[in-house]
Amino acid sequence: MIAKKIRATAIVKSDYDRNATNYDKVRFGTLGGQYVNKREQEFVASIIKGSRVLELGTATGRFATSLTQRGAKYTGIDLSQNMLRTTSEHTNHSISLVQMDASHLGFRNYFDHVLCIRTFHFLQKPTEALQGMFGSLKPGGECLVTFETDNPLRRLLLFFGIGASEQYYYRTSEVEELFVKAGFRIVRRGPVMRVPVTFYRRCPSSLLWILRRLEKIWPWPMHDYVLGEK
Repeated sequence: MIAKKIRATAIVKSDYDRNATNYDKVRFGTLGGQYVNKREQEFVASIIKGSRVLELGTATGRFATSLTQRGAKYTGIDLSQNMLRTTSEHTNHSISLVQMDASHLGFRNYFDHVLCIRTFHFLQKPTEALQGMFGSLKPGGECLVTFETDNPLRRLLLFFGIGASEQYYYRTSEVEELFVKAGFRIVRRGPVMRVPVTFYRRCPSSLLWILRRLEKIWPWPMHDYVLGEK
């Protein structure tokens, strides 16, 4: 596991409050960024089929929108009030939003799925967060977490300051251990995206096809997932 200048909760809240208005433009404003969003939406849709869903880290509501359109009863939490406000504005369906720290969840035995996409690696207290996710689920409920990985390519990129962020980078086995410690049974694990998201966001549109082909053969997945069952 690599830890890079993990931000305090108050700083994370301040950063996301400040960046809520340009969040989507920075991440999904290019064709490469839009492709990443499409892949991640398809990935989530392949696992979560309606029902009661709790999302940790709503950001601007991209999953709130897609999940409710497919019939889910959605509850989302985020540290940032501005992100929650934007999520509400982007979603036409009835949803529940709560300003809350993911490491201190206050739900009990209610949800069928807990979802944490591209947020887990920012959490200061991942063990406490997973314990809260476990407690939020009904028996048999599933928890889906994605995270940026620790691998040889990542370490090389970080050495040269490419794609560095203030977060944890995990090996998949480390996240599995955290799941088991929280009480989960591992259902499956694997890659969500192999090529670094930074490459997609900065790639000229004419060369995007190259990255798409590399997804099939890239040896070090950069964005993995673990799915656990209560």
